[in-house]
Amino acid sequence: MPVEQEMNGARKTNKRGSVKNSDRLQAFASRRGTSKGDWGGCRSEWLQAVVVNITRLGGAVTFGLSRDGGAHSLTLLLDGERQTMWYNGDADLDAELEAVNATLETLF
Repeated sequence: MPVEQEMNGARKTNKRGSVKNSDRLQAFASRRGTSKGDWGGCRSEWLQAVVVNITRLGGAVTFGLSRDGGAHSLTLLLDGERQTMWYNGDADLDAELEAVNATLETLF
Protein backbone atom coordinates (compact mmCIF):
# COMPACT_ATOMS: atom_id res chain seq x y z
CA MET A 1 0.00 0.00 0.00
CA PRO A 2 1.49 3.36 -0.98
CA VAL A 3 2.29 5.78 1.82
CA GLU A 4 1.96 9.51 1.34
CA GLN A 5 4.10 11.99 3.20
CA GLU A 6 4.77 15.67 2.96
CA MET A 7 8.31 16.75 2.18
CA ASN A 8 9.22 20.42 1.82
CA GLY A 9 5.58 21.31 1.23
CA ALA A 10 5.09 18.72 -1.54
CA ARG A 11 3.18 15.44 -1.24
CA LYS A 12 5.22 12.38 -2.11
CA THR A 13 4.00 8.82 -2.51
CA ASN A 14 6.39 6.14 -1.38
CA LYS A 15 5.46 2.63 -2.51
CA ARG A 16 7.79 0.89 -0.03
CA GLY A 17 5.82 1.96 3.02
CA SER A 18 8.84 2.92 5.13
CA VAL A 19 10.28 6.38 4.68
CA LYS A 20 12.40 6.85 7.79
CA ASN A 21 15.08 4.18 7.33
CA SER A 22 17.94 6.70 7.21
CA ASP A 23 16.69 8.24 10.47
CA ARG A 24 16.41 4.81 12.08
CA LEU A 25 19.91 3.84 10.96
CA GLN A 26 21.37 7.09 12.27
CA ALA A 27 19.62 6.64 15.65
CA PHE A 28 20.89 3.06 15.85
CA ALA A 29 24.46 4.15 15.14
CA SER A 30 24.34 6.88 17.77
CA ARG A 31 23.46 4.47 20.58
CA ARG A 32 25.99 1.77 19.78
CA GLY A 33 28.44 0.96 22.54
CA THR A 34 31.88 -0.49 22.18
CA SER A 35 32.26 -4.22 21.95
CA LYS A 36 35.11 -6.52 22.94
CA GLY A 37 34.19 -9.43 20.68
CA ASP A 38 34.40 -9.53 16.92
CA TRP A 39 33.24 -11.98 14.24
CA GLY A 40 35.64 -10.20 11.87
CA GLY A 41 38.52 -12.35 13.10
CA CYS A 42 37.27 -15.49 11.40
CA ARG A 43 37.69 -16.39 7.75
CA SER A 44 35.16 -14.73 5.49
CA GLU A 45 34.81 -17.96 3.50
CA TRP A 46 33.19 -19.69 6.50
CA LEU A 47 30.87 -16.76 7.20
CA GLN A 48 29.85 -16.75 3.55
CA ALA A 49 29.33 -20.53 3.43
CA VAL A 50 27.00 -20.45 6.44
CA VAL A 51 25.00 -17.52 5.04
CA VAL A 52 24.73 -19.06 1.57
CA ASN A 53 23.76 -22.53 2.77
CA ILE A 54 21.14 -21.47 5.32
CA THR A 55 19.52 -19.14 2.80
CA ARG A 56 19.52 -21.89 0.15
CA LEU A 57 17.48 -23.90 2.62
CA GLY A 58 15.06 -21.00 3.01
CA GLY A 59 16.35 -19.94 6.42
CA ALA A 60 18.31 -17.11 7.96
CA VAL A 61 21.30 -16.61 10.24
CA THR A 62 22.27 -13.89 12.68
CA PHE A 63 25.66 -13.30 14.25
CA GLY A 64 25.92 -11.53 17.58
CA LEU A 65 27.69 -11.05 20.86
CA SER A 66 26.74 -11.27 24.50
CA ARG A 67 26.01 -7.99 26.25
CA ASP A 68 29.47 -7.89 27.79
CA GLY A 69 31.10 -8.80 24.46
CA GLY A 70 32.72 -11.88 25.94
CA ALA A 71 30.85 -14.55 23.97
CA HIS A 72 29.77 -14.95 20.36
CA SER A 73 26.30 -16.09 19.29
CA LEU A 74 25.13 -17.64 16.06
CA THR A 75 21.39 -18.10 15.54
CA LEU A 76 19.92 -20.27 12.79
CA LEU A 77 16.28 -19.86 11.78
CA LEU A 78 14.73 -22.54 9.60
CA ASP A 79 11.17 -23.83 9.15
CA GLY A 80 9.88 -22.02 12.23
CA GLU A 81 12.71 -23.36 14.38
CA ARG A 82 15.30 -21.17 16.06
CA GLN A 83 18.59 -22.45 17.43
CA THR A 84 21.19 -20.21 19.07
CA MET A 85 24.72 -21.44 19.67
CA TRP A 86 27.09 -19.64 22.05
CA TYR A 87 30.87 -19.67 21.80
CA ASN A 88 33.36 -18.43 24.37
CA GLY A 89 35.48 -15.45 23.43
CA ASP A 90 38.53 -17.67 22.93
CA ALA A 91 36.70 -20.24 20.75
CA ASP A 92 38.09 -21.21 17.36
CA LEU A 93 35.33 -19.54 15.33
CA ASP A 94 36.63 -20.91 12.04
CA ALA A 95 36.28 -24.46 13.36
CA GLU A 96 32.83 -23.68 14.78
CA LEU A 97 31.62 -22.17 11.50
CA GLU A 98 33.06 -25.12 9.59
CA ALA A 99 31.04 -27.47 11.81
CA VAL A 100 27.84 -25.44 11.35
CA ASN A 101 28.38 -25.41 7.60
CA ALA A 102 28.98 -29.17 7.52
CA THR A 103 25.67 -29.71 9.32
CA LEU A 104 23.84 -27.39 6.92
CA GLU A 105 25.26 -29.28 3.94
CA THR A 106 23.69 -32.52 5.22
CA LEU A 107 20.25 -30.91 4.91
CA PHE A 108 20.33 -30.53 1.10
